[in-house]
Amino acid sequence: MSHAFGPSQPTPNRDANEPAEALRDARAGITPCEGELPVGAPPCDQAARAAAAPAATSSGGASPQLPFIQDPYLTPPLPPERRQLSTLALSSVVASLFGPLGAIAAIVFGWTARREIERAPGERRGYALASVGLSLGVLLTLCWSSAIGFGVWMWRTHNGGETASSMGEGEPSPEPASTASPAAPLPDVPPPAAQPGGSVPQHTTHRRVGGLSIVDIGVDVSALSEELAKQRAEAYAHGEKVLVMTTSDPCEPCRGVDRSLSDPLMQTALRSVRLVRVDIDVFKEDLDQIKMPRRLYPGFFLLSPDLSPQDGINGGEWDDDIARNMAPVLGAFVRGQYTTRRQPWHPLPGSGMRL
Repeated sequence: MSHAFGPSQPTPNRDANEPAEALRDARAGITPCEGELPVGAPPCDQAARAAAAPAATSSGGASPQLPFIQDPYLTPPLPPERRQLSTLALSSVVASLFGPLGAIAAIVFGWTARREIERAPGERRGYALASVGLSLGVLLTLCWSSAIGFGVWMWRTHNGGETASSMGEGEPSPEPASTASPAAPLPDVPPPAAQPGGSVPQHTTHRRVGGLSIVDIGVDVSALSEELAKQRAEAYAHGEKVLVMTTSDPCEPCRGVDRSLSDPLMQTALRSVRLVRVDIDVFKEDLDQIKMPRRLYPGFFLLSPDLSPQDGINGGEWDDDIARNMAPVLGAFVRGQYTTRRQPWHPLPGSGMRL
């Protein structure tokens, strides 16, 4: 016994007596025509088949499909496109870390990035970052400018101080010496007869000519080495340097040195010097004892710690005995800068400091 809706039964709600052709037309979606057709119209069955042809063709896959239409009520909307970070904005922050030039570049990059973001706000982001880079660039530029300006000021100040110091340590100015008139001797100048030019003084004398101290060792000195040690101690207390001059009578070159001591050139060369003059005839044995040469005179000697000559020159280092010739030689010799000589210095045998 078969079911009423089994495969052998016709479709429900259909008349079993309906013709097969009508059933096929119903399945194809063709409805019969009702009423009269207009003049010239195609038969009803042909029009129905023509209307059903596109549907059949689309089901066969031969014709192109229609574009897909998004239904906003059935699917969620697509996410908006993310804006890109401005490269110039990031560069403005990074450039501010690279010294003075980087700070200036940060200002340029930050300003350009802000303009770029303002023109296309939907495509670029990073306006706040560009503002930070611009602010850092301005701040660091001010800091670098202040630091560089302070450094230049310190360098110029230090350089100026070194120049003034070198001028102070150089050759002293002859102005103090020029205040003393060569024609007007100082009140404490002994008479000419008491100078080695005429005869050796009985007692040791000390006088000043401008900025130069002149000491003449007297005949009553028992030991020349002790007197030289005394003069060196007094010179050290007054900030002076001892220069020993050997002289004799008669000695015209020695008198030429005496006449030139008041000249401004000699005053400049021998400033802060104590010139100790020793007669080679009166103190012959004492000079030999301390190994001070006396064959060539006038001689000029710098003392070592044991009072023996450390260095020496004589009047043969210049031509005429005038201040213009003697001052450069004596000034360089006193300061230890006289290297090019006509006669090299050779200490006597046995001289020098003994340990």
